[in-house]
This record gives sequence, structure tokens and C-alpha cells, in this order.
Amino acid sequence: MFRLFVASIILMLNLNANNLHDKIENLIGSADYKTHKNLINFIFKDENNFMINDNINFNLVVKKLQENGLLKLAFEQPKEIIVEFHVNKDPLKSLKMLKESLKSLGYYYYFTKSTKYDGEDSLTWTIKLTTEAAIDPLVLSSDLLNKGCRVLDITKEQNDRWIYKINTQNATIGDTISLISGERVVLKKPLKPYMIKIENAKSIYVVSRILNNWFPYIVFYDQHLNILNVVKEDKVYRNIRLKVPEGTRYIKISDLYTLINIKRGLSVVIKE
Repeated sequence: MFRLFVASIILMLNLNANNLHDKIENLIGSADYKTHKNLINFIFKDENNFMINDNINFNLVVKKLQENGLLKLAFEQPKEIIVEFHVNKDPLKSLKMLKESLKSLGYYYYFTKSTKYDGEDSLTWTIKLTTEAAIDPLVLSSDLLNKGCRVLDITKEQNDRWIYKINTQNATIGDTISLISGERVVLKKPLKPYMIKIENAKSIYVVSRILNNWFPYIVFYDQHLNILNVVKEDKVYRNIRLKVPEGTRYIKISDLYTLINIKRGLSVVIKE
């Protein structure tokens, strides 16, 4: 029985090592893998250090590959690449989070080829962009990790198609402002609509600063970023008090026409 247990452990370790080296070969290409096989064996000699619960730690693996000049991302000239994202939870929130990550990496211009939703939790979002280098998987996975997401798998296919599988179960939206009941928060000049995060609230009171010309545009979302209610006002308001729909977790506050109308900021109070 003990020998069987030991044999099972050895088999599992070998499978992990094979999976790790298969993935490394996939990411850097077979030719470079064969050329640098000895270096790769040395870098990744302790395979378990590059695993998390029998899954590959892509952040660490990609970091080691880049540190040793093994992962080539730059192209000789700009070319078109395809990037496919698979997420497993909260499609709307995950899609917003992915777009935030791309923007933070400097990718503002891309074309959405397809968005496939299975009707439950899973979403596949495929984009196309022309670039001088592939998206840096280390920078992307690190940014996603800061948003509560973990890259489960990265696959590079021929013709520069990259596929990311991401666990978004604990995804959070960046650049949100958390409000506590009864606390007055002054919001400065916006560069984009304010996104407020709340836990429990029954009402929200928003005051426009002097010299603003605010046409309220306020959207209430649940924790999955489904829209619960939208308030649009086609006249200038100095302040507005609204009932918060039950189940609200996020509130977007903007102007119906242009953020210039609220360039002097707003102040907000929520109450339970």
C-alpha cells in the first residue's frame, strides 16, 4: 500500500513536470525550447515551485521566462493578433474588468470579433488588434491578480492567437469609490463617470458644486453589474435625492451629455 502511495506521488509529480514543460514549449515555441532545453531544465528544476494546487503558476513561469530572455513578444513589424479571453463568473463584471486591464496596459484600440455567453456564468470574449508586440502576459496576469482574478491557463496558437482562461470568481472593479452610510464624500473633477461601491443603502443624495450645469445620469447595478435602474434628467439639477433599489452594489454617476458639466465635482451621501 505504501509503495502504491509513493508511486502515485511520483506519477503526479511527473505529470506536473510534463504539463509545465509542455506549456513552456507552447509559449516560447518548439525551436527555442529545443535550443534552450538545458537552461529551461535548470530554471525549472524544482517544478513544484511553479505550481499552485496542481495548477501552473503562470505569473511566476512567465516572469522566469522573461528574466532569461526566453519569451519573445516583439514583432519585426506591426501585425494583427487575436486574443481570446475565457472567464468563469459574472460575465458583465468580468468584461468590464478585462477592458479596464487592457486600457491600463495601453490598449485602447481593438476590434471585438465575438462575445459568447453560455447563459449562465461563462463568457468568451475575442478581440483583434494590430500591434508591434503581443500583450505581455506577465503584466496582464499581474493586473488581473490585483483585480482579484487568477490566470488559469495561457495558450499560444499558430498565427499569433493567444487564449487566456481566467478565474474571475473574486473579480473586483477598479477605480471604485467605497461609501459608508452617513459619510459625505466630495468627488473631484471626473476624467470618467464616477463608480460608487456600496454595501447597504436605501437612499443617495448628490449635490452639484457651484457653477456646474449638471444633467443627472445615474445607473444602479447589482453585484454582477446587472442594471437595476437608470435615472436620466434633461434639465439642470443643483442636487438630487434618490431611492436606492434593493440589491444595489454599484452606482455610476455621470452627466447626461458631457462630464464638462460636472468639472467642479459633486458631493455624495448615502443613508441606510
